[in-house]
Amino acid sequence: MLIKRIKAKNFKTYLNLDLDISVDQDNPIILIGGVNGGGKTTLFESIYGALYGLQITSARQFKELLNAGASATGEEKIELELHFSGKVLNEEQQYVLTRTYLINPSGHPVESVRLNMNGTIFLYGSATPPAQRAEQEAQLNKIIKANLPQELSRYFLFDAMEAGNLLKEDQLNRVIKENIENVMGFNKYMQLAKSSESLYQVYTAQRLSLANEKREYLDLVELKKKKASDLKAIETDLQDALHYSVSGKELYDNLKNGLNQESTIKSKIDQTKNQIESIQKKEELFRNDLDNFVKEIEINICLPKLIEAIKSEIGLILKIKNEKQQQNNANINPDQVEAISRSVIQYLAENKLLIKEIGLSEIVDYVIAQNSNSNQPDSYEFLDFSEVKVLEDLLNQKTVNVFPVLNQQQVELNLSLNQVPALEVQIEQMKAQITGRDYSLLKAYEDNESNIKKYEFLSNEIAGEITKVSKKIHQYDIQISQEPDPKYDTLGKLKAFFEDVANKLLKIKKQQIESRMKHDLNINLTAYRDVIDRVELSENLANLTFKIYHSSGNEIYLNQLNTASKQIVVQVLLKSLHEFGDYDPPVMIDTVMGVLDETSRATVLENYFPELSHQTILLSSDSEIRPGSDFEKIEPFISKAYTLLRDREKQLTEIIPGYFGKTLNN
Repeated sequence: MLIKRIKAKNFKTYLNLDLDISVDQDNPIILIGGVNGGGKTTLFESIYGALYGLQITSARQFKELLNAGASATGEEKIELELHFSGKVLNEEQQYVLTRTYLINPSGHPVESVRLNMNGTIFLYGSATPPAQRAEQEAQLNKIIKANLPQELSRYFLFDAMEAGNLLKEDQLNRVIKENIENVMGFNKYMQLAKSSESLYQVYTAQRLSLANEKREYLDLVELKKKKASDLKAIETDLQDALHYSVSGKELYDNLKNGLNQESTIKSKIDQTKNQIESIQKKEELFRNDLDNFVKEIEINICLPKLIEAIKSEIGLILKIKNEKQQQNNANINPDQVEAISRSVIQYLAENKLLIKEIGLSEIVDYVIAQNSNSNQPDSYEFLDFSEVKVLEDLLNQKTVNVFPVLNQQQVELNLSLNQVPALEVQIEQMKAQITGRDYSLLKAYEDNESNIKKYEFLSNEIAGEITKVSKKIHQYDIQISQEPDPKYDTLGKLKAFFEDVANKLLKIKKQQIESRMKHDLNINLTAYRDVIDRVELSENLANLTFKIYHSSGNEIYLNQLNTASKQIVVQVLLKSLHEFGDYDPPVMIDTVMGVLDETSRATVLENYFPELSHQTILLSSDSEIRPGSDFEKIEPFISKAYTLLRDREKQLTEIIPGYFGKTLNN
């Protein structure tokens, strides 16, 4: 996959972005500079949003993403357009993917998606009939998945600073395991193995000859499921405890060292209060929208159903009343006829043209009789003009059902509201720390650290119990009927087969990953440069481990590395996965230096970025990749360089060629 161009209209800080980010074969780097708040992260979000879509569920959210100058242009819509190429079945394809967002007349956000694949158009939007939309959306998702699935995007489109924060969890081995399993495509085989085992257990239960054996077997299966559920709950608690440890580590250290105690806590309290207020505001807006919906439910829901039911009868009434009105307009007014007839008789008498006397009433009756239309009975005569008008308006009634949008808002709001009690408890704990000086926050953090160890112990213990139950379950295999059953025999082998396939695939790629990582770590990991003897991946995905060994023979323990070194290890791993994985996407890095020290920065610039990918997009401030010596180190590998300039008065970002005044030496 190769990204060639990104366009963004009215998206956050970009009023009209049109940026060429194609690369030459020998110059894989696109360098984009900007100060903090200048639009680097928004550019990152533009590319991600163009690929996978923006999640806009309300008019307020749309306004938050709309550029402040969009109203002046008269185009209050957001448009993201991505030009890229990729291979499908070994054939190069050119794509233009466009996503448009705006607010419809009823005040709700709508989306339109268009993909041009070498002239073949896929098009759908919020108003597309469901069946047609599902078909077009499936085709689009298939194309995106073939180039870079969304679930893998975080491995290739990422913020180096956020990656560094994740590594504070001291879970480097877990991060590495997740990267290898996902990017290398091993997870699907492990999932197939688990599914095969579950199906095999069910099939075994059906074949047990005795009811008590079947009951015992099913009890063991249920026990295993319960243990697995308990294990999942423990792992969830463990993850929550780890996240709490990461988020509270800085505050804990500051309090422990007695540095800026009250200001640190007050800042954290304000942040938490703002988070709660934001959730409450969302709830208030939702309730107002819901009240409006309930107040107008008869108009928007019931009335359309009623109109549909009586539409034919109303049409008949309006037709008859219209015809009757035309008849009435054609009839002669008797008073007018009488006045005209009186004038005619007077004229004839004055000019002595009357042969005999004639009465006025005779003439009037004669004229009316000659000109009157046949009067048909009006079966709807009881309806007056205003009632007929109401019936006409009823047929022209336009309504919109906003319930689906409200339903989605409710789901998201419920998730946010569930967080409020925990946030309020945190506020009270922090207030007590300020007012009482009882160090309760320190104790809570230390208790959490103890819980982490407890959860890890329970996790290992339950995993051992699951292994024991699994052995008991497999003992029932010998008690089933001896009648030949090829389907059952094959099913019993599937779990081991899929596990074996995954492990063999791991062995095939294992040596390549180990060799590449050893080479790159000896260059980029400055703390152990040129002294890494080997990198070892285990050969079993069920217990995947990753180890680094010093040339002296001892293991270099990952959890003993500092944060900068951990970031280097993960980035080197990503480079290997990019080279040997199933996908060939570009790599895009925001806050490129993350937490790297001075020595590591220079090494990464010279040896890592130039070889990372066939297209590497770096979003950097002038304090990360400095315009002087840093720029010169990677200039030979840069295809294009840009600088983002933020205009505070116009509230938009403009782009100029070059990197903070440095132009490429052609």
